Amino acid sequence: MPPDRSCGSCTQCCQALEIQILDKPAGILCHHNTGTGCGIYPERPEVCARWYCLWRRIEALPAALRPDRSGVIFSLESRPPVADSPDAACIVGRAVDGIQAFDRWEAVEAFAMFVREGSLPVWKVSDGDATLVNPGLDTARQ
Repeated sequence: MPPDRSCGSCTQCCQALEIQILDKPAGILCHHNTGTGCGIYPERPEVCARWYCLWRRIEALPAALRPDRSGVIFSLESRPPVADSPDAACIVGRAVDGIQAFDRWEAVEAFAMFVREGSLPVWKVSDGDATLVNPGLDTARQ
């Protein structure tokens, strides 16, 4: 993990993600959110514990791309954000403050970086709509 990459006051994942075990739909703030973090962090569901905010993991993503600053959350996920898709690792960029967040230079550059890397499918998600930006190596070969 890059140095100085903590969530700080960012709790965007607590709103953006669907957490079925908590009956929490995507786009609704989790009732366990304290305003500064997770109120059940030590006992949080496995799906929360396994979820990775890529801003915290990839030093090449600028400070301005922290989700609460940029309105975009990038994550590595085990399945595409579309119904009836087979489980497969992918990069997902979610606009949490509306689709216009994708127009910020930081988000444009981050999507370009993930596409250039090319090994995983890359998705853009906003308001329930998912768009495949890059199919990734495995999908492109099929």
